[in-house]
Amino acid sequence: MNVGYIGIGIMGCGIVKNLRKAGFPVTFTAHWDRSRIPELTQAGATEAKDYADLAADADVIMLTVPDSSVVEPLLTGADGIGPRLREGQIVVDMSTSYPPSTRKIAAALETRGVTLLDAPLTGSRPETESGGLHVMCGGPLEAFELVKPLFDAIAADVFHVGPVGAGHAIKLINNYLGQVNVAAISEALPCVAKYGVDLRALFDVVSVSGGNSNAFQGLLPRVMKRDFGVRFQQKYVHKNLRYVNDFAREAGVPTPLAGALLAVHDMAAARGYGERDFSALVEFWEEMSRQKRGTPPCGRS
Repeated sequence: MNVGYIGIGIMGCGIVKNLRKAGFPVTFTAHWDRSRIPELTQAGATEAKDYADLAADADVIMLTVPDSSVVEPLLTGADGIGPRLREGQIVVDMSTSYPPSTRKIAAALETRGVTLLDAPLTGSRPETESGGLHVMCGGPLEAFELVKPLFDAIAADVFHVGPVGAGHAIKLINNYLGQVNVAAISEALPCVAKYGVDLRALFDVVSVSGGNSNAFQGLLPRVMKRDFGVRFQQKYVHKNLRYVNDFAREAGVPTPLAGALLAVHDMAAARGYGERDFSALVEFWEEMSRQKRGTPPCGRS
């Protein structure tokens, strides 16, 4: 399979290199950050002149771009790759996109004989580089089976999860469930700090109790080291939560907890946390509760 790739950011760069390691020919389009292009060409990938050049020989077009606001014009707009696509090609949107938008795009492409698969990813930069991502793919099973060798080249786990849009829905719900945990932990920490609770003691007890979670295991060691280095920015969490609330509302499903979580991230964004890591929600709640590190516990001076 010849692959055309759009979106060679941190995720896309690692994915392209792993596709090349597996022997797939890859052509990619230019990116605003051209610093990664030398390592892609060194891996054997080829830069396309434009979208027409990218689409000309590709069997599969893969995307990792920010969200549906980029995907829609890219696949359906006059200046995107959409008009250059031909019957029989498969488009794989690995972005974190809005499920109703995904279904709308799929219907538009289907009229021209082009199949859309939504296949968002979980995993961070190390998993991207090592080929250890996790793929959840929605769309026709036959198309999924055709492109599965591409997924196997970049991922440790590959799931077909239902019709088109199902992958993006699961990705958003998974992110939401993880961020509910992060928000609850972040909200609780200033309270336990004011009562003089040692964070190591909190970690040890919760680790063997009902409050434990992957989010807790990931976040508490970082908090104890005051490590809030950027791994996934709050503005993207904020966007994902807006998507969750919007598509649940469109489906007529009440989601009061999701609404409350969105409000928390609305406040964090308003306080300037958008460019910070999602873990900095801990610092946001410390600021809101006036419980900065080193503040005396409750009842002490």
